[in-house]
Amino acid sequence: RWEDCLSPRVHGPFFPRILRRRKGKREFGKTITHIVAKVMTTEMIKDLSSDTLLQQHDDLDLALDNCYSGDTVIIFPGEYQAANLALLTDDIIIKGVGKREEIMITSEPSRDSFVVSKADNVKLMHLSLIQQGTVDGIVVVESGHMTLENCMLKCEGTGVCVLTGAALTITDSEITGAQGAGVELYPGSIAILERNEIHHCNNLRTSDSSKSTLGGVNMKVLPAPKLKMTNNHIYSNKSYGVSILQPTEQFLIVAEEALNKRAASGDKKDDKMLFKVMQNLNLEMNNNKIEANVKGDIRIVTS
Repeated sequence: RWEDCLSPRVHGPFFPRILRRRKGKREFGKTITHIVAKVMTTEMIKDLSSDTLLQQHDDLDLALDNCYSGDTVIIFPGEYQAANLALLTDDIIIKGVGKREEIMITSEPSRDSFVVSKADNVKLMHLSLIQQGTVDGIVVVESGHMTLENCMLKCEGTGVCVLTGAALTITDSEITGAQGAGVELYPGSIAILERNEIHHCNNLRTSDSSKSTLGGVNMKVLPAPKLKMTNNHIYSNKSYGVSILQPTEQFLIVAEEALNKRAASGDKKDDKMLFKVMQNLNLEMNNNKIEANVKGDIRIVTS
């Protein structure tokens, strides 16, 4: 459709941006490991099994262009750019070898999008994503499930966006510098965050007060997204640590009472009240450290 060719600068479930069709499996059923490095030595692949099928590329875009579902892309230290990261439709693993700060993938300032996924399962591991000039989120999960493991996300625009119906798992990663929330969950999305650092986000270059409610993690409800957060460190964000946008005035009053009473007295009755609010929001939080956020740790606000 012609509408699918448009590349809007707004996130939402009604704005498709990816044109690439899913390739699926190769005809002969084999999977290939793509090596991305200027040169390849036998030492670099010594840990791979002897029956691994290899293709070597000096360009990350070429590697992604040659991927089918089930393939793995292994990236060696260096700095790379790849427009095809905005066209992830097949189930692949993209992983760096070495320290994550040595595998730097930068966005192209001339493009709207950096990393966009519509695949059922995509995994990014041991990488640094460095956003330069793109206006969309540093990572946008449009549909399916994306996993980020041990990644560094240096945002310049907006942070990670999980759109309606999509799912995201982030573990052992760091997100910093986003203009808005570090992680933004649209209604009906799912996210699991474990052992991450989310800090120095909401660095808005605007005086728009409606955006000042965004936290390091921001949830848009109705229907509520599902969020599980365990052992994360959310700190030094210029607004809230976690913000929940709730359009219902009555819900706001109940939630505010729960939060305020808990802060004042901390007794079991009020803890149960807050737990009920979180349960209604499909929000599960365990052992997180939320501190030094300019406007406070958790805030429920009307949108």
